[in-house]
Amino acid sequence: MTSSCCIWIALFLCLTTTDTGAFARAVNSRPRASPSPKSADETPASTLRTDASRRQRCAELAAPWAENTQRAPEENATTLQVRLRPFSTRASRGLVFPGKLLFGLVRQVYHCCQERLTCRSVKGIPGRFRGDTDVEFLLTKEALSLSVTRVELHLQFTNPQHLDIRPVLPFMEKRNLPSRYSLWSRGGSAELRVDLLFLLQELQEAAGGVRRGPDLVNLRRLVFSSRGTPLGEQAAAFARQDTDGDSWGEGFDAWPSTDLGLVVGCSQAGSGVSCRTGGVHLSHIPFLALYYR
Repeated sequence: MTSSCCIWIALFLCLTTTDTGAFARAVNSRPRASPSPKSADETPASTLRTDASRRQRCAELAAPWAENTQRAPEENATTLQVRLRPFSTRASRGLVFPGKLLFGLVRQVYHCCQERLTCRSVKGIPGRFRGDTDVEFLLTKEALSLSVTRVELHLQFTNPQHLDIRPVLPFMEKRNLPSRYSLWSRGGSAELRVDLLFLLQELQEAAGGVRRGPDLVNLRRLVFSSRGTPLGEQAAAFARQDTDGDSWGEGFDAWPSTDLGLVVGCSQAGSGVSCRTGGVHLSHIPFLALYYR
């Protein structure tokens, strides 16, 4: 059997002066290769189970968001500060390696497209911890120029007691908007994905795109809105480097970072419980997944 739609996948690790991340891009290419012959140990029942598991995993990629309209719990919650910064040599000291979970997502996108179940392009951006509760992501000019359709913050938790985990973005709560998420539990772990499409689109609008160059006024408004505090010295530095042209210019590297708070609450049988006491904590470094056209 052949198919006109295949994808190629490029996974790469990068040094401090280059882009970081992992890609899977859907393209029209040569026909799909014939499936590998089955091993002697495979049975029809095991093949059906494998196929069902693969279809479920692919369905998760396009599953609709759940919405949390509850207020952020004042006690027993886990807080995380998400920081987005422009990629630059100074900001990216040290190596940022895509982890195995990020590679796993890219492989999953590849296989789902190969099986003609769902086919999309994705760019993964690895995070890195800054302290105990801060995770930082470096955004390149290329990432902000993508026509994104979905942006996910991926967090992997241990969850030995199978607690219900729900995220709250105070940024959305203050505007009476729901925090959108999906939660997948497997064994004693849970994968939480939080919708951050609104944030990247706001950054893109503030940046003005590749052709317009960065918009200082919009950037000031966005960072003030997400932090709730004045910009300070970083905004003044950016103002001195604001550019108007057909490229991002040097101003891109001087953008002030954008912070977004995330509160993760836990409950059991409808009653709030302590995430920490329940054994819920991050088991891997979070990453961003940008799906784009």
